[in-house]
Amino acid sequence: MAISKRANGYYQARIKGPDGHIIARTYPTKKEAQQQELRWKQQKWDGILGTAAERHITLNQYFDEWYKDVTEETPERMRSGWRKGQKQMYDDYIRPFIGDCRLKEIRPNNVKRILCEMANLGKSEQTRLHVFGILRKMFGDAIEVYQYLTFNPALRKLKPTVAQQEARHLNLEQTRRLLTHVEDKKYGLAIWIQLYLGLRVGELQALRWEEVDLEAGRITIRRTYVRKTETFRDYPKGRKQHSHNLPPEIWEKLIEAKMNSKCEFVVTSPLGNPLPYRWYLKALNDYCKEIKISVVSTHGLRHSTSELYMSHGATRDDLRSLFAHSSLKVTERYLHGKDTNLEKVTNVINLFGKCVTPKRPLSTRVEKIEKQEVYN
Repeated sequence: MAISKRANGYYQARIKGPDGHIIARTYPTKKEAQQQELRWKQQKWDGILGTAAERHITLNQYFDEWYKDVTEETPERMRSGWRKGQKQMYDDYIRPFIGDCRLKEIRPNNVKRILCEMANLGKSEQTRLHVFGILRKMFGDAIEVYQYLTFNPALRKLKPTVAQQEARHLNLEQTRRLLTHVEDKKYGLAIWIQLYLGLRVGELQALRWEEVDLEAGRITIRRTYVRKTETFRDYPKGRKQHSHNLPPEIWEKLIEAKMNSKCEFVVTSPLGNPLPYRWYLKALNDYCKEIKISVVSTHGLRHSTSELYMSHGATRDDLRSLFAHSSLKVTERYLHGKDTNLEKVTNVINLFGKCVTPKRPLSTRVEKIEKQEVYN
């Protein structure tokens, strides 16, 4: 470790790396070289000083290494479609801008530049959030796993904010009308199951009769179908299998369907094949238009389930259990018209039975009292 003056008047800081090779950097002033030497000493003491080769690795080189390691070492935890999506986003939005930069030299302003360029290209906030998530994860692993970096340039303050929009869903009356309309129609059973049980469409496609206990009236969600890869996965989203009681109406419907079924799957196409998403969605949209209600997606049926259960007294914790959400924060997205029931509750609170509910709003009464006081 030493500071030496070069022939051009610059100062060079040098230190021996963990691989035995010298790491050197040149600065215009001796003070800057000394500061770098102190940083290197501290990094060496902490065991995070990289080698000379590591210091020259580009972001593209690191991504290729990171992507290969994560994909090969934990394939059972990585959905192939999701992994391919990550690589596509890196190739489209990250590689062209900072891919050739040295990993060690990437700063928060580089991350900000990528997000700004995406905004200029008209990319949505959700897409920018996905790209930020990839960068955040990559740099996080570069710190904790590979020890290439000592800080994460994808700062949390740069994280794009996505406006939460309430999903289109059916109210109680619309749900009743839709169920009545599709009762004996193609894919009608699928709509009944989604509305009563809140299954994701992939869970619905993978549902087998062996997972429906018609004697006990319970259903177990064990697997899902992944459309991107056209494969069945042995666990649902969140990797959490869960069981629930069947509401009496859908229980009776499933008993009837089981008597006429010759397939291992609960819901199928008219030809007996696994439920085709495209045609199921088209039928659902057509049925909504026929009875002139809001046209919802298959995920909109899941949101409609929360409306159905909440109207019958279910709590947020109940919905979290039904949907197998990882946290109540996720369940919040399925609560529509929050606090609309508060007005009804406040109007019926009456502990002593002596008070009569006013016919006019309180604000009107207050204005009347104030006017009387002025006149008096």
